[in-house]
Formats: sequence, structure tokens, C-alpha cells
Amino acid sequence: MKKFIATILLFAVLGVSSISLAQEYNDVYHWEPLNPIKGAFVDLSVGSPGFGIGAGFRYAFVGFNLGLIGLTNSSPVYALQYPPGVVIHRDRPLPSGYEEEKFLSSMLTGDVVFYADILEKISLNASIGHYARNDSILAKRIDTGSKYIYKNETESGLCFGVGAEYVLNDNFNVGAGYHTQRGVLFRLTYLWF
Repeated sequence: MKKFIATILLFAVLGVSSISLAQEYNDVYHWEPLNPIKGAFVDLSVGSPGFGIGAGFRYAFVGFNLGLIGLTNSSPVYALQYPPGVVIHRDRPLPSGYEEEKFLSSMLTGDVVFYADILEKISLNASIGHYARNDSILAKRIDTGSKYIYKNETESGLCFGVGAEYVLNDNFNVGAGYHTQRGVLFRLTYLWF
């Protein structure tokens, strides 16, 4: 009988301690592939169009990102008045001895981002979106290199991106990726559950 009571007491102590451990375990976030994750992020991009910033949000497996590129782009020095005897008109081709020189004034991107939380510490993402850009085009005199105002062009179309994020802790992810219009991205995400 004493062995029976000792066994029951041992199981009772183990049961109570496992219940208290389970409660402590539930108070801390643990990765579950289907757990809806909410987050807000900021990113920086560097590429041929110039330096850009972005911001967005994530809910579960879908997010949205808005980016602005060309913040630090500066236009080359150009003249507003053409040389005597030269007529440059935005609706006509450039006269002989001149060529176009294009530079980005600004670009706006909007992307839908899809996440795949494949591992506990790694999250992959892919995006599809739309971009709109405004390019300034100058008339450059070939022999002297002098530049004159010519016209603006707008362009828009589809853009794509891929990336990965690494889980630093329960609330922060860091990531990197590539975007067809923005270039290389670096992202910091704040998460809550």
C-alpha cells in the first residue's frame, strides 16, 4: 500500500509540475507555421535608380510594400536657354550634334508581398507590383558636353522581387532581397502576434 501511495504522489507531483511548465511554455511565443503573423516594416534600397526608402505591413502570408526611389538623385547642371540659332523642341528629334541624356527624377513602387515561413528562423518572400517613374531627359551637345533642358518621360509597368528574412527574436526580423526596379533591399520588420 505504501508503494501505491508513493507512486500516486510521484505522478501527482510530476503532473502538477508539467502543468506549470506547460503554462510557462504557452506564455512565450513559439513558432507555428500556420500562426497568423502581423508586422510592420521599413526598408532601404540601393540600385541603379538611386537610393530609396519603403514601408509596409504584413498579415499572415500576405503584405503590402510602398517604395519611393530617387530621393538623393540630383540633376546635372543644365542651361534653360539654348545656344543662338539652335531650336530644341520636346516634340521633335534633337538637331544633329546633340544626344539625349536621361536621369531618374523619381519612382514610386507598390508591391504585394507573399511570405513562406518555411523554417523557424527563416522566412522567404516574393513580390509582384507596379512601378511608375519620371525621367528627365536633357539635350547634350556632343562636342562640348553642355546640357540643355529637353523633355520629361514617364514609364510604368510590372515589377518583381524576392527576398528572405531572419528571425532575430520574438519581435524583430532582418532581411534582404532584390527588386527589379529598386535594386538591393535591406528590411527591418517589427512583429506582433
